[in-house]
Amino acid sequence: MSIFRLAVYDKNRLFRCQIGNPSALSVTVRNNLVSTLSVTVPLEHIRLPELMADGARIKTSFKGEHLISGPIVSDEGETDGVTGHVTFTVEDDFRVLRDILGWPVPTSPASNQSAAEYRTYTGTAESIIKTAVTENGVNRLAVPGLAVAPNLNRGAVVPGGVPLRMHPLMDQMFPAVELAGLGVTVQQQGAALVLDVYEPRTFPRKLSVKGRTLKTTKWTRSRPTSSRVVVGGQGEGTARKFRVVTDPARETLYGMRAETFRDARDDNTDSVLDARGKETLDETAGKNGLSLELAGTGIFQYGGPGGFRVGDRVPVDIGGGQIITETIREVTLTWVSKDYARVDPSIGELTNQPSRIIAQRLAALAKGQRNQERH
Repeated sequence: MSIFRLAVYDKNRLFRCQIGNPSALSVTVRNNLVSTLSVTVPLEHIRLPELMADGARIKTSFKGEHLISGPIVSDEGETDGVTGHVTFTVEDDFRVLRDILGWPVPTSPASNQSAAEYRTYTGTAESIIKTAVTENGVNRLAVPGLAVAPNLNRGAVVPGGVPLRMHPLMDQMFPAVELAGLGVTVQQQGAALVLDVYEPRTFPRKLSVKGRTLKTTKWTRSRPTSSRVVVGGQGEGTARKFRVVTDPARETLYGMRAETFRDARDDNTDSVLDARGKETLDETAGKNGLSLELAGTGIFQYGGPGGFRVGDRVPVDIGGGQIITETIREVTLTWVSKDYARVDPSIGELTNQPSRIIAQRLAALAKGQRNQERH
């Protein structure tokens, strides 16, 4: 049995077939972001019609555990008239959080949204995400197959809650849910797409080159870019309300005083404005990033009993008595043979990857634009 298992489903999430050893397969699993899969098969593959059907989906497991499930969003191929290949790209079902808007009054039609300017979800992180998805994704939009697991009220209470006014849920729910200590998954289970949360753990072993768990370690560290946030609330001109949120520990540690501005017109409550300022302080904090080359089939392996998963926090000894503990943000698994996959984890926020930095900045600009459009 292959270390990967690929099953093809139709648009109604009904099983169609299995895919055996592919020509190529790469899966990038991300923490609290949309994971992706790329699989290549020969043009003459017997299951090509199922893969190319409109609405086709792939569900993949790794070492017997769920890895990614989602729709095929694109395919591309090449042929010389005799032989050829087709590559399919899959986006994980986590994408539904990008495709669902949070309405101010989700129980009313679009023509009658005047009862509230914002729908602010409060409470624990799990309660917030599950209530918002239930109201907007399950009850209002009726996303096919979408279901929400029972609420166990995990995670910390989100200060000020999460306000929504026609925002994509992903825009507003993160990083608030993650900062409250939770990860979110949407997985195909049977014919359903089940949204649930999990509590990340700290990996129990310290990694190091000296300890022979790693071949090499590369890291980047960046200092904070601000220590104070001026938060602008509601009001126009001289009537607009402002508050300042400061991180005195950061100012003392780094010997800095640097301001930035946060637009927060959704509320004028002090606690909400302070929460928005704290969120911006978190976004502009110092960042550590690690790129690891694993030392073969040691103790640090993805999935399976005792294996790590995205969202885990991992302590890494970089030498000289310095230990960096950061979150595993993403892992790329590349099919090598039916018994082996290359595993490339990225830990924390790498600051020396231009493509990733540009993507993050473009996403932040787009989110800011969407926020302005909804005021």
